[in-house]
Amino acid sequence: MGVLFLAASTLLLVFAALSFKSTIWRLVSCSVVVALLAADMPLVCTRNGVLDYFFGATLGVTVLQSVRFLLLVRPLEEYRHESDKVPAYQLPFIKRFFWLLKMTYSPRGIGWSFMAENSVVPVDSRHRTRASFIASRLRWFFSHYMLFEAATLYENCNPVFLSKASVTSQGYIMQCFNVAALPCQLYAGLTCVHCALAILAVGANLDEPQAWPQPFGRWENAFTIRKFWGKVWHQMLRHDLTLFGPHKPKHNPWNPVRAQHFSASNPRECEPWATSYRRLCYAFVCSAFVHVCGDVVLQFRIWGNFPSTSASGTIDASNVIGYSAPYFLLQPVGVLVEDAVMEVGKHIGVKEGKWTRMVGYAWVWGFTSFSCSFLLDGLNAFQVGHRPGEGMGLRSTLIEITVHRVFGVQLAPVISSWLSGV
Repeated sequence: MGVLFLAASTLLLVFAALSFKSTIWRLVSCSVVVALLAADMPLVCTRNGVLDYFFGATLGVTVLQSVRFLLLVRPLEEYRHESDKVPAYQLPFIKRFFWLLKMTYSPRGIGWSFMAENSVVPVDSRHRTRASFIASRLRWFFSHYMLFEAATLYENCNPVFLSKASVTSQGYIMQCFNVAALPCQLYAGLTCVHCALAILAVGANLDEPQAWPQPFGRWENAFTIRKFWGKVWHQMLRHDLTLFGPHKPKHNPWNPVRAQHFSASNPRECEPWATSYRRLCYAFVCSAFVHVCGDVVLQFRIWGNFPSTSASGTIDASNVIGYSAPYFLLQPVGVLVEDAVMEVGKHIGVKEGKWTRMVGYAWVWGFTSFSCSFLLDGLNAFQVGHRPGEGMGLRSTLIEITVHRVFGVQLAPVISSWLSGV
C-alpha cells in the first residue's frame, strides 16, 4: 500500500466530512475512492506473501468502509462519541475531518454510539490505573510475541508449508497443528501491535486504559461457531462486516432515549432467527470479499514475479483468486447445522452446562479444522512460488537464537527432520 491507498483513505474522510446530500455525488465520491483502491492492488509488493495478502484484505476493508460512510449512512448525523458536546455536522470542516479519522480508527466503536452491546471485553478492574495497565500490556506483548515466534518457527520447519502438500497430508493430529499455525500467528501478531499502540496511547496520556480493551474476545465463549466469530474473532471487523444489516431502527444519538428496564415480567425482545441468520450470511459474504481482495493482490504478485509460471506448470496462477472464499462461505452452513442441533436439544430437554460446552468446543474445532484446510491449501499453492531466500518467511526466530546460544543446538534442523518423518 502506498500513495494511492493514502489518497483513497484521505478522500474517503474528505467526502464523508462534506456530507453530500445528492445521491449522485455520493455515488461519484464512493466510485472515486474504490477506483483508487483497485488501482493500488497491482502496486502492493512487500516481498512477503503473508503481508501482501494482509494488505490486500486491508484494501478490501477500506472498500466496505467507503460503501458504508459514503452510501449507506451519514456518520456526522447518525454517530456520536461520548465526549461530543455538539453534533459533528455542526463542527468546522477540519474538525469534522479529524472526528471522522478518529471514528474510522475505532473499529469496535469504543466510546461511540455504534459500539455493539456485550461484544467488547472490558479492561480488567485491576488494570485501570495507567501503571498497572501498561504493566499488564507489556506482559501480554511478550507472551504473545513468543506465541508468534513459535508459530513462525513451526511454519518454517514444516515441509507442508514449503511445498504444495495439503495441510491434511500428515494425518489429522498434525492437520490440527497445521490449521492452527497461521491463525495463531495472526492472533499473536495483531495482539502485539494492539498492545504496543495501547502502551503508547495510555503512556502518553492520550487515552484512558478503558479505551484499549483486548483486541479479541474471551476464548471460553467459542463453544459455537456463531459465538466464535461474533464474540471472539471478529471483534475488530464486526462493524465493517455488518454494514448490510439488517439493522435495528435508527435513532438520533442526540435525542434522549428512555431507559428500558428488563425483568422476568418485561424481558428483552428476542430478534427473529431469520433476521439474525440473514445478517450473519451478509457478514460472511463481506468477509469472503475482503479476503478475496487478498487473493487478488497475490495474483498480481504472481503475474509480476513469475510471468511464465503457468506455462511451466509450477503453479496454476488462475486458481489463486477465490481460494479464500470457500472457508468463509462455509461458516453460515456450520451455524445453520449447530442452530438446528441446539433447537432439537432444547426440545428434548438438554440443558447447557459443562459437558455441552465441551461438545461445543470439539464441534467448533472439528468444523474449523475441516473448512480451514481449503483456505490453507490454496495459500500453500501460492507459497510454492517463493524464490529461495525471498522475504521474511525463513528468518531465524528469537526461540532459535536463544536455544542456540544457551544450549548450542540448531533447533530448526531438529524440528524439520522430525516433521519430515511424520
